[in-house]
Amino acid sequence: MASGPAESITIAGRRFVCNNEDDVSIQLPGFTNETRMHGDGGAHFAKSRKPGSIDSINVYIDPERNDLEYLQEQANRHEYFDVSLTLCDGIVYAGSMMLTGDSTALGVREGFAPITLEGPTLEKQG
Repeated sequence: MASGPAESITIAGRRFVCNNEDDVSIQLPGFTNETRMHGDGGAHFAKSRKPGSIDSINVYIDPERNDLEYLQEQANRHEYFDVSLTLCDGIVYAGSMMLTGDSTALGVREGFAPITLEGPTLEKQG
């Protein structure tokens, strides 16, 4: 397995190429743990559920394909959609996700939009 950038991401059926300079963050869904201290010095841990997420990724926005408008349409949806992230070494992570935050803001100088996706499922394929 080789480390390297994300190659592309497919969002609700549309493929976007990624910025070669990104250090994409992938978080699998599951639990986070927090230690809670007791007054007598003992402790226990508390579990909280966390979503899967894909963060720190910039996708190229092609104005001829209306990519920015497409991303906003997906953000406007009321249900999760299919996402598939392909890394440079061929590893694929896929799940059911939603665009979160300001994921439809285009940087016009370089032509990329930073996106963040979160959802209940995200897993390595194959």
